[in-house]
Amino acid sequence: MKKVIEKIKTVIYGLLGRFVVTPVVIFLSPFFKKDLIVFIGRDDGKFLDNIKYLYIYFLNNKEKLNGKKFLFLTENREVFNTLYKKNMPVVFFPSIRGTLTLLRTQLLFVDNAMWIFKFKVFLLKYAKKIQLWHGIGMKSIEFADEKQIKGLKKKIYNFLINRFPSYDVVISTSKFFTDNFFSKSFIYKEIWETGYPRNDVLFSEISDFELLFTDVDTLKYAVEQKRKNKKIILYAPTYRDTGGDPVKDKAIDLKKLNEFLRKNNLIMILKFHPDPHFNYEMHNHDSILFYDNSKDVYPLLKEIDCLITDYSSIYMDFLLINKPVIFFPYDYEKYTSMDRKFLIDYEYITPGPKVYSQESLEYWIKKFLVENEDKFLEERKKILNLSFRYKDGKSSERIFEKIINRLR
Repeated sequence: MKKVIEKIKTVIYGLLGRFVVTPVVIFLSPFFKKDLIVFIGRDDGKFLDNIKYLYIYFLNNKEKLNGKKFLFLTENREVFNTLYKKNMPVVFFPSIRGTLTLLRTQLLFVDNAMWIFKFKVFLLKYAKKIQLWHGIGMKSIEFADEKQIKGLKKKIYNFLINRFPSYDVVISTSKFFTDNFFSKSFIYKEIWETGYPRNDVLFSEISDFELLFTDVDTLKYAVEQKRKNKKIILYAPTYRDTGGDPVKDKAIDLKKLNEFLRKNNLIMILKFHPDPHFNYEMHNHDSILFYDNSKDVYPLLKEIDCLITDYSSIYMDFLLINKPVIFFPYDYEKYTSMDRKFLIDYEYITPGPKVYSQESLEYWIKKFLVENEDKFLEERKKILNLSFRYKDGKSSERIFEKIINRLR
């Protein structure tokens, strides 16, 4: 019954968007000057990822915009209140002001697919749209993900809600990912190979703005432990459509892992994907911390000595730091058959050891961080050069300059 109600709601929403909101927007459009630049974060407008760092760059270089106004649009009260108190341009949505802002938007920046809801995609009919996206890797996304487009019901659903809007620009990191990833996943006019704004923080000192919506306590703790000559591991598994995580799936035993880490003078920080909810008791696990999974993790990466992941694109960004990566795809068969297909061969694109048990995981951690053996330098360099045209911390600057030139 619940699914039937949701389907009815979707049909009503789509019909209202296409046959009520869109005609109203077309009628009102001549009365609204298109003069705003708007940033919309993922989910309910969180302040993280590529949107966060590009917005901060605009904020720090606003004098170059010649009076052009820009705003961060969010449905998240905490984000709105925090940015507002710091005098950062922000608007709450849904609201009258938020709706008027969208009608006046000349240029829209997004880094996800879910920004379209609550009629935003219909209200932004005449805005130029730039898709930054939130990662490169091997997983199929958008048009390249058959689960999102296959079948008549899916096609009707996608048409009604305008699930796949056309973008004026899609941001890429290299020709390899333009050809093998982004060109297959979006409707677009241009692709700019500028690099990702969130990676700029890996090349510079962290500012107060960049610390917003990070897990500051864990970040400070990591810095303190580094000063005590402890090495820090970040374990960042990806989101699974079918649910689960390494603890719930019993891929790792926290008690045993903690003993191994303590014995080898190591600290592990677990940072799960923002979507799943978890609540694990961490008593007596003095060498393991949980990073708040709703927060921005990128300012932490410079403090990390080794990354563990599975299918998450975070390892691509970590390649820019040139430190070891261990791949722990403990549920590879299930993930590739039930969660996501890969556009790029997993073995080829992952420059590091692949492990499938906790014993093997601990073996490679010890190799890298205790015995200081690293036989994957050349592999990482090869994938780094394939994945990033630029490695200079100037991705935001390149996007900004292109925008300035277009606005002129």
